[in-house]
Amino acid sequence: MGEVVALRKQAVRRYLAGESKRGICRDLGKSPSWLDYWLERYDPDDPDGSLQNRSSAPHEPHRKWSQEVIQLALSSRRLRQEGKQPGYEYALIGAEAIHFELAALGIDPVPPVRTIHHWIQQAGLISRRVATPKLEKESKPYPTPKRDTINALHQLDLKGPFYLQGSSQKYYLLSVRDFHSKRLAITATMNRRAQAIVDFLVSAWQKLGLPDALQMDNALELRGSNRYPRSLGKVVRVCLDLDVEPIFIPPNEPWRNGFIENLIGLAQRLLLGKEQFEGFEGLLAGARRLEKAINGTHRLAALGGKTPDEFVAEHELRRLPADYDGHRRDLKLEKGYISFIRLVRKSGRITTHAGDKFDIDPDLKWQYVLARADIKPQKLRIYHQGELIKTLDYTLSPR
Repeated sequence: MGEVVALRKQAVRRYLAGESKRGICRDLGKSPSWLDYWLERYDPDDPDGSLQNRSSAPHEPHRKWSQEVIQLALSSRRLRQEGKQPGYEYALIGAEAIHFELAALGIDPVPPVRTIHHWIQQAGLISRRVATPKLEKESKPYPTPKRDTINALHQLDLKGPFYLQGSSQKYYLLSVRDFHSKRLAITATMNRRAQAIVDFLVSAWQKLGLPDALQMDNALELRGSNRYPRSLGKVVRVCLDLDVEPIFIPPNEPWRNGFIENLIGLAQRLLLGKEQFEGFEGLLAGARRLEKAINGTHRLAALGGKTPDEFVAEHELRRLPADYDGHRRDLKLEKGYISFIRLVRKSGRITTHAGDKFDIDPDLKWQYVLARADIKPQKLRIYHQGELIKTLDYTLSPR
């Protein structure tokens, strides 16, 4: 069984890395319907469980669940969908979440997730999803950052602008989340300037602990100046000062930060889509409630049924001191690493940002490389599939 699940994981991993379905099926000797089935089954919050076999036999042979238990599950689903009753305002609505709730209420045995899903489907409480076509992509192995331990990788995202009723003021949501523990920090801001972002990061890391790396997109306020690309902006400087490695995903590929993008979608549904806020303070308070609810009440199969707060409770974290003030100072570029994941163009070049181009190798066209800048010696090392292939000068810009 282990080899079978490993093959399914390989297929999903290669698809998420951008390989074509045709190429994956050819290499693995599988049919397109086999691949489509496991891509549909795959759950990023439960990679192992979602790719296991499901027995066609009943999970509870000959068991007749009481009407009381069935109604309890259906009532939970309705309360979660409405999101009005205290305790359910920010609740997840899936069968898995209901399963964990019934277990916490002392239901023994607790109905399996598939059984609960069947009940709510039969009750007409599940909207049928409309399948959307997925574009085929050429095979391109992708340098995925390490993310299999707590705070190995945080993902950062900023969404907006959006508006409150009756106001022309722009508002934004800022969020950062640990990929492994699913723990997050989220806030609202009235601008998207670099100072607002580093203020948020410092506050977030004082709660979540410091990550080894921070993954983000290529927005100007995150990377720095277009005119002087190697002067590097405030967000990068604060990261380097705290021994956090900034990782910039390829331009125009937001799905590479899909984990945090999904969180923003959840925030849209649970916060902006259901509450009316009178002013910034109300919005800020709502973001704090959402953060507390997700960290403290969302039980996830990927965490063994624990909440993110419970999952990290017994782990030692690299803490950011409460009196840290680097985000208020003019930090110098002295040490650390910055990574850019980039697609080699037909010319054999990559662009780190703002027209800062480097010749790599025309033979690697349309392949991904990791360009890792080492600040102290001012060198840019290029890796392809984990192998160092080139070292270039990376002279920093004075400010």
